Amino acid sequence: MPKHTKMNAAIITIGNEILMGKTINTNLAYLGSELAKQGISVEYALTVKDEPNAIKQALQDTWGKYKIVITTGGLGPTEDDLTKSAISEFFGKKQHFDDNIWEHIQKMFAFRKIPLPETNRSQAMVPDDFIPLRNDLGTAPGLFYRERDFLFFALQGVPSEMKHIFETHIKDIITQNCPDAKPLSIKTLRTYGIAESRLAELFTLSNLPEGVSLAWLPQIGRVDLRFYGTDANKVEEAVKKALPVIKPFVWGYDEESPAEILLALLWKNIYTLSVAESCTGGLVQKLITDIPGSSNSFLGGVIAYSNAVKKNLLNVSDTVLETEGAVSETCALQMAEGIKSLTKSTCSISITGIAGPDGGTAEKPVGTVCFGFIAAEKYWSKKQFFTGDREIIRIKAADFAILSLIQHLQGRNDN
Repeated sequence: MPKHTKMNAAIITIGNEILMGKTINTNLAYLGSELAKQGISVEYALTVKDEPNAIKQALQDTWGKYKIVITTGGLGPTEDDLTKSAISEFFGKKQHFDDNIWEHIQKMFAFRKIPLPETNRSQAMVPDDFIPLRNDLGTAPGLFYRERDFLFFALQGVPSEMKHIFETHIKDIITQNCPDAKPLSIKTLRTYGIAESRLAELFTLSNLPEGVSLAWLPQIGRVDLRFYGTDANKVEEAVKKALPVIKPFVWGYDEESPAEILLALLWKNIYTLSVAESCTGGLVQKLITDIPGSSNSFLGGVIAYSNAVKKNLLNVSDTVLETEGAVSETCALQMAEGIKSLTKSTCSISITGIAGPDGGTAEKPVGTVCFGFIAAEKYWSKKQFFTGDREIIRIKAADFAILSLIQHLQGRNDN
């Protein structure tokens, strides 16, 4: 058989819960992104149920046709975790008990101070000629097998464990076994406040240097422009050509989140932040506190859902609530002042609005959201009208709040 020279991969996701729509397949997105960085193109992906024949058929469709085949899911100790037995049957391998894995499992349960079920012994069984990949985050090891030029990996379905195995084991294995792979250079410009179609008009594919590709990646309220190619210099050239055209809309680069950028700007300016939220129900605070080290700049916040809390805790006046209503710029600004005074922060954000599906009026329809901002001595407010369902309106509002303060701290004011 001739040598397989194409650097491609197939990913097989195993799990009834994914086919039933109960779990989102984030593993596929992660693996596709990480493999691309290593110069491996994912050309085929499928999801199959937890059933031996379905798993073996998926392996039959992919093994020997792709340089790398990866399965995720089905390595647990329960009766529906059938991946390992299906793999063993497909490759014609018997299984043996691995004492090192069993010792690791015993230590994991002892550390947790919980009884070790006998069913976990199945996780210490390894197909012959397969190499177990130690899992420091769980009890199920990953598996690696090589035959001629082809590589096979069996990974956990739990995203955190799957990513751990990929980072600690698989990256190095791929580097060692795929010397001809050309890693992709990837640069991302993250934009806000401009439609995908308008971006496509401003910067067309014809503007790209040879060998560089561009993907427009729309998200809720935002669009990322991802430039990629095997020549890092040409990718950088493409970014430099695009920036002058779209820079007013660029808020970040690569994998930075809005919250990460905001926290970096606050730290740079020796500022602190507090947040008062109504319709977003703490979402802004969650996005900020998701970032490790956020306590260096974020002091705290309040979910002021009722008018009573707005009045009694944040000192929103009765007059404003009666004449302009809770969903007003004046109310938002008083909320921002109230939380700033309460926490003694340098900066503050407030949000009050109508996320729906009910509560809208002709004057203030569903999607009306008002914002209050304070940055040092600067005070301002804004009103926006967002479309979408309740969840999308809340996401858009939280994003707008964070990105608006970023824009101000970057010196790009439109308030």
